[in-house]
Amino acid sequence: MSEKERIYIAACGVCCSVCGLFVKGICLPCGSGLPADSDIVEKKMAEQRKNLGRTCSRLQCVVDKGVGYCMRDCPEFPCKMYKETTFPYSERFIGMYERRNR
Repeated sequence: MSEKERIYIAACGVCCSVCGLFVKGICLPCGSGLPADSDIVEKKMAEQRKNLGRTCSRLQCVVDKGVGYCMRDCPEFPCKMYKETTFPYSERFIGMYERRNR
């Protein structure tokens, strides 16, 4: 399977494979906190440090906690990081998720 055929889902749930920046070769996929993605995550975090001066707080969090995906694997989802910003989920989505996931 080629790089372009693989489906990359970021720890936050965004599908990197359909992102125009990834498709155009401008951006690396984020990867997840799963051990199988450790090489992808290392490269992505290095790219983020170089281009942004920091790493994605969500990606760093899953790595630190040892969980694969925020929404699927973290018992704290939606946490403060998701509630204080609208990326990648809107306030309405977070509210709906909380109501349905009681």
